[in-house]
Amino acid sequence: MTIKFSPLSKYGINYSNVIELYKEAFTTVRRVPSWMLRYMMRKGKPGFSVLYENDTWIGLIYITQYKDIVFVHFFAIDASHRSKGYGSKVLDSMREEYSQSRIVLNIEELGDHFENAPQRVKRKAFYENNGFSSSGYLIKEPEERLEMLILEGNISKAEIKAMYKNLFGGVLGFLYRPKVIEICSKDDK
Repeated sequence: MTIKFSPLSKYGINYSNVIELYKEAFTTVRRVPSWMLRYMMRKGKPGFSVLYENDTWIGLIYITQYKDIVFVHFFAIDASHRSKGYGSKVLDSMREEYSQSRIVLNIEELGDHFENAPQRVKRKAFYENNGFSSSGYLIKEPEERLEMLILEGNISKAEIKAMYKNLFGGVLGFLYRPKVIEICSKDDK
């Protein structure tokens, strides 16, 4: 069965469930401030969707598009539906829906020194099992570093910068500029 992506609405039956899952699944470091999400949605940047299989709510996803790049910002399956194959089903539905596009997403950087190192390894393995591979870039945000993964093809440093610039636009884009670092680069050390 195909997964249905329904735009998030504050009047939707699962709105409060989605907001709670968002707060639970993403640390305060990764979480976009609620005012920024409202701003982006109001300014015509849709992409925050509620995930359903048939009529069963299973999770949330927030995606944006830039040219032929689909950027998955947030993706979470509700705890009661985890480890049941729903994550892979969502990615299969995306692969089908965006068959002419490259799909990218960021995961926490790997390393034994991180408190949640096993969880990070498991998350990367999940995406690799679903066809993603390293883009060769880390995204350095103000408080953390993320590895960008890609499904289908490659992405350049210039494309990543343009994608972020397009996402945040004028003032926000000026204030929030993540640094794009090649994984094997020495200036990363």
